[in-house]
Amino acid sequence: MLTLALRFAHVVFCALWVGMMAFQVFFLAPVLAEIGPGAGPVMAAFVKRRIPVIMPVFALIAIVSGMWLFQRMSGGNMQALMATPMGKGFGIGGAVALLAFLIGVVVMRPAMMKSMKLGEAIATARPEDRAAIQAELQQLRARGTTLGKLVTWMLLFTLAAMSVARYL
Repeated sequence: MLTLALRFAHVVFCALWVGMMAFQVFFLAPVLAEIGPGAGPVMAAFVKRRIPVIMPVFALIAIVSGMWLFQRMSGGNMQALMATPMGKGFGIGGAVALLAFLIGVVVMRPAMMKSMKLGEAIATARPEDRAAIQAELQQLRARGTTLGKLVTWMLLFTLAAMSVARYL
């Protein structure tokens, strides 16, 4: 029963994590970039709905349940599991997901949160300060976009590795 609950949690929260990241990177971000400064209220609505908090929680549930499943699958002999193609597929996929999570939480999220604060501040900033704020905002958004794409592609790789690992 525990394995079923873990697998359910793992699949559901992975689907939410990967799906939300893919939607944000491939669809939402280009639309917001096209809208420009008027996209601020949309981003504020995302923050109001706690998306920057919910996404890492989904990711953590996916990672912890996946690690727990991997440990249970090994039967206490991790070395033997990692010697199999299936173990390597799950292990590499899990390692890439963990790295994607760390990049997202440690590097990407702070840059995006700072860019949202700067976006709010630019409206009330003195005219002589706006150019500097706008330049920093563009730099942060570019970094966030690049890292978001990297994390999303890493998650898609993980999804592919996990979906075929059992058949290797």
